[in-house]
Amino acid sequence: MSLPAEYDLRQGVPPASRLAFGRPGFDAAAVAVLFCAYAVTLYVTHEQRLSQAVWGAAANIVPVVVFGGAARRVIIARIVGRSGWRQFVGHLGLGLAFSALSLWLLLVLLAMLNELSVAHFTVVPLSARGNAWQFLENATTYAVIAMLSYLQAWQRQLWLASHPAVPEVSPPLPVPPPPAAPPRDASRHFIRRGEDILPVDLDRIVCITGADDYVEVSAVDGTYLVKMTLTEFTRTLDPVRFLRVHRSSIINVACIERAESAGGGRLLVHMSNGRTVRASRAGSQLLRTRIL
Repeated sequence: MSLPAEYDLRQGVPPASRLAFGRPGFDAAAVAVLFCAYAVTLYVTHEQRLSQAVWGAAANIVPVVVFGGAARRVIIARIVGRSGWRQFVGHLGLGLAFSALSLWLLLVLLAMLNELSVAHFTVVPLSARGNAWQFLENATTYAVIAMLSYLQAWQRQLWLASHPAVPEVSPPLPVPPPPAAPPRDASRHFIRRGEDILPVDLDRIVCITGADDYVEVSAVDGTYLVKMTLTEFTRTLDPVRFLRVHRSSIINVACIERAESAGGGRLLVHMSNGRTVRASRAGSQLLRTRIL
C-alpha cells in the first residue's frame, strides 16, 4: 500500500498551506509570537533595556524549542493511542523531564548572558519561589505542547480516513506458454488402409509422390496411398534423411542407388526399389550438395 502523492511523509500531516497547523511554518510562527510575548513582558515588567529583554526572551525560548520539539515527537509516536494509564504515566514522566531540563537550560543560558561568555560563567539558582514559579510555567508549557500534539495526531487520522492509501498495482504475471506437444516418434509412421492402421518404418520408405490431395508412399514392402498433401507430409519427415527433389517427389537419401545427369542441370535418381525419380534443377542442386 502507498500513501497518496500529496501526503507529507516528512511531517506526517496532510497537505495544506505553509502556515497550517502541524507544519514547519506554523511552528516558526508560534515561536515568533512566543518570543515577542516574552520580550514585551520582560521589557515592561522588569524595566529592562530592550536589548536585555530580547536576550532574556531568547533564553526562555530556546528550552521550549529544543525540548518542546522532542516532547512532541515522543507524544505522537509513543503516547497517543495507548491505554489510559500508559498515557498518564507517560505524560507524568515526560512532563517532569521537560520541566526540569527546561529550567536547567534556562539557568545555564542566563548565566552565559550575565557573564557574556560561553566558557566561563557561574550558574546561580533561582529562589525557591522563583524555581516553583518557573517549574509551573514549564509544566503549563508542556500541557500546551501535549494538547497541540494530540490535535495534530487527530488531524492526521481524520485526513488518512478520508484519503485511503492507494494500493500498489502489481504488473500482470506473464502468461505461461502452452505445454509443448509430446515429441513425435520420428522412426515410424502409421498409415490407414481401409479399416486397418498399419505401421510403416521411415527407414523402409523409399520415395513419396504427390498428386492433388493424396500422396503415394513407396516402401520396400509395398505401396500405400495416404490422404494428405505432399507439403503436409513433408512436415512429418526428417529433412536430413528426406529431400524434396521435385514439387511432386520426395526421396529417402539412404535408398538412393545412383544418380545420373538428365541434361539441363537435372538428375535422374535411381532408387533401391527400382523406381526412377526425375529431380528438378533445385532438387538436383540439393543432391549435389551431398556429393563429397
